[in-house]
Amino acid sequence: MSTCQLRMAQHFHIGHLSAHKPKETSSPSTILQLATRLLPAPGHAGLKELEGGRNPKEPVAPLLQDSVVSEEKWEANHPPPDGLPKQKKVIVVGAGISGLRAASVLRAHGIQVVVLEARPDRIGGRIYTSRKSGHTPRDIGAAWMHETANNKLVRLIGQLNIEHYYDDGTPLYLTKDGRLGSQFKAKKVADEFADYCTWYYEENPDAADKPALDFIKEWLENHPLVTEDERLWAPQAAREVEAWIGTSLEQASSKHLAYFATERNLYMKGGYDRIIDWAATSLRDSDIIRLGHKVTKIDWTDNENEDCKVHVTTPDGKSSTFVADAVVCTLPLGVLKNNLVELNPPMPQNLSSGLDKLGYGALGKIFVEFESVFWPKDNDQFIYYPEPNEEVDENSILSYMTVTSNNWIMGGSKELSVQIVEPLTQRIEAMTSEAEVYAFFEPLFKLLRTEPYKKLPPVVSLETTHWTQDPFAGFGTYTADKTGDDPEVWFSAMDSNKGSKLQFAGEHCARTGNGCVHGAFATGETAAVNLLASFGIPHNGGDLFSRRPSRKTTPPRH
Repeated sequence: MSTCQLRMAQHFHIGHLSAHKPKETSSPSTILQLATRLLPAPGHAGLKELEGGRNPKEPVAPLLQDSVVSEEKWEANHPPPDGLPKQKKVIVVGAGISGLRAASVLRAHGIQVVVLEARPDRIGGRIYTSRKSGHTPRDIGAAWMHETANNKLVRLIGQLNIEHYYDDGTPLYLTKDGRLGSQFKAKKVADEFADYCTWYYEENPDAADKPALDFIKEWLENHPLVTEDERLWAPQAAREVEAWIGTSLEQASSKHLAYFATERNLYMKGGYDRIIDWAATSLRDSDIIRLGHKVTKIDWTDNENEDCKVHVTTPDGKSSTFVADAVVCTLPLGVLKNNLVELNPPMPQNLSSGLDKLGYGALGKIFVEFESVFWPKDNDQFIYYPEPNEEVDENSILSYMTVTSNNWIMGGSKELSVQIVEPLTQRIEAMTSEAEVYAFFEPLFKLLRTEPYKKLPPVVSLETTHWTQDPFAGFGTYTADKTGDDPEVWFSAMDSNKGSKLQFAGEHCARTGNGCVHGAFATGETAAVNLLASFGIPHNGGDLFSRRPSRKTTPPRH
């Protein structure tokens, strides 16, 4: 391509440089008014798009791999008014919830936006609802709206008429010997340890971090008021938090132990893809979201007189480059930590140091549908604690803490979904046979029988997550504070880079709602607002779903 041609292709999409393989229930009128207020975009998103619950695997934009749009052609068709500067352009990397929110906010303020998504068949990122004929929606990724007291996305439940369920009834606790009785108080001892952790590090902020499992055992040794049984079982009961933080107590940080939030958690029976569909409402133009565009390199600069460039490959092996004034990078934490996308120049040292102080977890799920219900029908969840002080048999599911959701009570399906954490997640997700997966979990299912003398009913279907096998997810699921981590280093670095033309967003960028959908959603808007400020464009104040700035100097991190 000649120098002249390169200069002609200044509108985001420069022509292909080479052909090579990749590097590797409210009324309808209310809903429509809400969408219009949120993301004003003439000619977009009719009512059917809001109510249809479109599957995120359905492409929302064709792959425009052969188009070349020149700067001159764009300006001829859309000349700026006399005396006004040329329209600003921003590239958003990733079509997860944070990327969609960033793009929508920018577009609502007159910024020209393109969203580059590596996946060829869907948007949503780590929010993915499996919709298959014959069974209810299965959220392979995010499944709950957390912290509903301050989660503004909860407003959408009624607005979009999404089926939901608060699964916070009393769980049924089990060990390999059966159900735990009402006088099992080790769980309360574990809760007390969580309170102690908070107090200890507030009083001793410079104290060394410790693995949570080591610290609870150390604390119990010196606790004069617990029984010997509680001393044995409290560490096992504390493992319940593993399903919340996405990693094991052996790896979890005591200093930053994110224990159970007091707010309620709402299960999205109707599928989280409804939220993704809504978030993409104003981005339905055919040239805004580009599926199958795998970003390989981001050339960024904070020089006002220079452009940022994003290089991509497409499934047909072609390469192309997008050019804009700024970039919003919503790549998952695991992608950044594994250097799966090149940044040129590398991110600033303070951000790089902060990245090193963040851990990435791996929560896995296994969905199993049976011909009939054999488990108790009146408990939302079944929580299994492994035996204490025993050598771990890595080949037995009964050696691991699990949280099993009763999908029968939540949605009427004859199905159980089991949550597991690393390192077990990596092992299960690497299995290639459904029979192998079921055989591993069968002993757990047998424990749940209300009539233990009966055989388990036949399996109708089985589905597992594969996030630890997925490079686009960064081989994991969400941020998990591990021993030695210090997330405040990352957050402080982000605060000092608010004026940069390279903005970061995603669940790992959220102080409040960290690891959660509403946290990621808010960071998309924050990144957009930061760019608007650098462009000298006033922010319109947000909408019903915008998070107001906290008056606290260090907002809570859940």
